[in-house]
Amino acid sequence: MVGGMKRAVILAATLLVASSLMAPGIASAQGRTYVSGNCTRFAIRPGQIVFTCADGGFYMTQGEWTTWHRHRAVGSALFHRNDCTPSCAGGTFHTMRGRIVLYRSEPCPDTRRDRRVFTRATILLDGPLLGRLRYRAQLQCPI
Repeated sequence: MVGGMKRAVILAATLLVASSLMAPGIASAQGRTYVSGNCTRFAIRPGQIVFTCADGGFYMTQGEWTTWHRHRAVGSALFHRNDCTPSCAGGTFHTMRGRIVLYRSEPCPDTRRDRRVFTRATILLDGPLLGRLRYRAQLQCPI
């Protein structure tokens, strides 16, 4: 009777360990959050994000992500912004290094399946003459 009890305890412990190892994998596969990197495709940890899809007047390159979680992503990059002076067509792009925080994940309908996509970004730029600048951007589902 003691041998049967010992086997039952070992089996229960093995199942407990196996189920605890499987749960995070399943949760992370279902819990991925994407971003629209170039206005037409889903991406995770993209090196580039276009914030103004209509004219491409504000975008980031050389993105490096320190964290990428289901509800929040944090990274740094080079940000390129058109000053639109005298007009956006004749404006000059200015480049600054900064930090980005992506947040507010929402479902994004897609032909294959619904995916969660970050829909907001806060960008902190360190300008040498202007000091710290803060921008908020709305991100959309890929078109």
